[in-house]
Amino acid sequence: MKVLVTGGRGFIGAHVCEALDELGHAAVPLGRADGDLAEPGVAASLLARHEPDAVVHLAAVMPGDDRIAENAPVAGLVAAATHERGIPLFHGSTTSIYSDDTPYADSKRESEELVGEATILRFHFPYGPGQRRGAIPTMLRQARAGEPIVVYRGWERSFCFVRDEAAAVALLVDRGERGEWDIGSEDDLRTLHDVARICCAAAGADESLIDVTEPPEGPALVLRGLDTDRLRTLGWRPEVALEDGIARTMRWLESSAA
Repeated sequence: MKVLVTGGRGFIGAHVCEALDELGHAAVPLGRADGDLAEPGVAASLLARHEPDAVVHLAAVMPGDDRIAENAPVAGLVAAATHERGIPLFHGSTTSIYSDDTPYADSKRESEELVGEATILRFHFPYGPGQRRGAIPTMLRQARAGEPIVVYRGWERSFCFVRDEAAAVALLVDRGERGEWDIGSEDDLRTLHDVARICCAAAGADESLIDVTEPPEGPALVLRGLDTDRLRTLGWRPEVALEDGIARTMRWLESSAA
């Protein structure tokens, strides 16, 4: 099966392409250089050129980018093009839609509304090689540079190694599953202070770099009780422990900086 992956050269997309290839599919990664999906007609043109059997839409503008409002209309254009050709669409979203009040979460809520019958892939705190922004790569860079690592007291996260999340996507595509799916780990909750300690160990840095400070006013952003039961009934399990995953991410950071 040929699978077109928008954002296929990005953080999650690159791992999804590898996971699809390992299952015997032909993943075709697309990036902005292949065409601006925000322009009408580009998605349809790419589908006509590559003739895929399925599309995984992971291209998205991330938090902090002024173009974040493009996420929803781009998703709508991709969905319309796949619907017109009867091609299954797997749309990348986030569990942030459940609780976060941010422009990024809003853009993903609107995106989900525009993709119709697409299979929804809601990623939950992925990390790993290839990630340029996020809590774990930021902590690792700070530890490596001997800079202060500021973490909020009491805040907790259950991170999931990106390769495990990519394997879940490949499994869902391979089986042609429909519906909405939470993709991540809900059973390894750690405080950000603990995560910072692991990052210091991976970087060979002293834990005295960690500065535990009081969080901003308002509720701590902690999401519990993901619905991963259906994924697990398909045989999927997170395989990479946090300590191992952070060590792998550290090695990637070191090699990419060399």
